Amino acid sequence: MTIPMLVLMSLLALSTGVILLVAARLVRALRHTVELEQRVARLQEGLNLLTDTTETGFRQVATELERLAAPGGQPVVHQPTPAPAVRPTAARLRAATRRGRSVKEIAAAEQVSEGEVRLRLSLADASASGRTRKMEAARGSLRA
Repeated sequence: MTIPMLVLMSLLALSTGVILLVAARLVRALRHTVELEQRVARLQEGLNLLTDTTETGFRQVATELERLAAPGGQPVVHQPTPAPAVRPTAARLRAATRRGRSVKEIAAAEQVSEGEVRLRLSLADASASGRTRKMEAARGSLRA
């Protein structure tokens, strides 16, 4: 081999190494970006839930103030009545999604915000996957 050929081979090896190094750094940066996007998405969902809840609260306060300001709007004392036996909210929401209802339809039927419906569904999915993993781990320990 001649010296120019050795120089070219070493330059090729060096450039390949540099390309691999840059590619590894890009992959690491991409992973970091994906993690940040997931965090921002979670924060946005939380902010949407907080906003919807606040708007609902303000709307209810305004409605009550209007009712009290109306002529003859005396505060009414309600007698507590026992709540009827109803399935838990998470179960109703999961059943509605299985039937193909949209988040907007579920929110209207449950009289809650869309953000709360999304949050409850994501929490229900997370707890269901956690239970599945725990059950699989328990079964695995029984098999051993």
